[in-house]
Amino acid sequence: MLDVPIVASFRELLYCFLGCFTAPSFDTFYTLMSGWVLQLGRHTVTGTVRAAGAVGFKHISSFHRFFSRARWCGDELGLVMIRLVEPHVPPHEPLVVAVDDTLGRHTGKRIAAASMHRDPLLSTAAKPRFHWGHLWVVLGITIRAFDKTWCLPVLVRLYRSKKLCQRSGLVYRAQTELALELIELLAKGFPQRRIHVVGDATYSCQTLVKKLPNHVQLIGRSRLDAAIYTPPPRRRRGQSGRPRVRGDKLPSPQEQAARKRATWQEVTVTVYGKTAVVHVLVIDALWYIVGGSRRMRLVLVRGFPGHDYDDVFFSTDPTLSPRLIIETFAMRWSIEVTFHDVKGKLGFEDPQNRLESTVDRTAPMALWCYSLTVLWYLTSGQHLRAARRAAALPWYAKTSPAFSDMVA
Repeated sequence: MLDVPIVASFRELLYCFLGCFTAPSFDTFYTLMSGWVLQLGRHTVTGTVRAAGAVGFKHISSFHRFFSRARWCGDELGLVMIRLVEPHVPPHEPLVVAVDDTLGRHTGKRIAAASMHRDPLLSTAAKPRFHWGHLWVVLGITIRAFDKTWCLPVLVRLYRSKKLCQRSGLVYRAQTELALELIELLAKGFPQRRIHVVGDATYSCQTLVKKLPNHVQLIGRSRLDAAIYTPPPRRRRGQSGRPRVRGDKLPSPQEQAARKRATWQEVTVTVYGKTAVVHVLVIDALWYIVGGSRRMRLVLVRGFPGHDYDDVFFSTDPTLSPRLIIETFAMRWSIEVTFHDVKGKLGFEDPQNRLESTVDRTAPMALWCYSLTVLWYLTSGQHLRAARRAAALPWYAKTSPAFSDMVA
């Protein structure tokens, strides 16, 4: 039997999305989202309806039509989710937003909008492996709670391969272009809020850097062999010809690190829940191929936890300290944890859709369900007696809740 206080508190959170739907569609959304949390088996539409105890509430086809034909927009849901998450970040701090892509594996060639993608879990540097499925570009806001960093997905885009776009008559858009679209949507909704976007090497590219909104900065991974330059010199009076866009070429970060007189600094950072002392080499320069004439700060790090070799991070804001750049980039890992939990606990890869219109809507439900579950626990769940975690075993000390505890 469901506990009434828990259900009531979760229902209040769902009512925030009332304006995104018609009245019948909201009833369906309410049922599906509740069942998505409660479902322990495969997260099919039928399974979620049964888990919500809604068999007979509507004809089962109504729940399927919610994904295929109902009038609602995922971006509107995402913007409401952003408004729910944003208050959990102190107003004087920037919104740290992680962007990444994840593969939803599927079997069966009748799955709509599916194609072959590189499988990051099975691939190695020497031998890439591929899997049939959907590739999703996800934007999530990071928050600090229970001495951990959580990444709450808010906006999602489905990536379609070039062959699939040609076959369907669609305009091809790369992963980075989809990521830029999500960043611009977020920036437009919060024009007064500073935003720091963190992404891996895939998103350290000119597609994002050259088109970032004014109040958005990008922190990502650079390259040891990056071609960097000094800023362009001032034009002399009376000088003719086209103005220079970059100055002299500088030694690469790897070459500068090899110098005997390299100016290394010791910095104490807190990353991945631990405090570590690393050595950094700060380089302010133009990474022209990525940012054009935009000045950046590159931070070469030696002794980074979990890294056997030197690494290079960069920030489009050259005023940020090396410590802040390193710690902000480390927050990106929280989105990988989110993907792990969403696939293992919320059935992100379970829906088997054969209509294109349903693909864009079904799998993101698992991502939004993750965000809602964490938000519910932060605002209500941790204070409810009925939602308290069972006492830990004497030999198993647990200081903070995991996502599995929140779902339970």
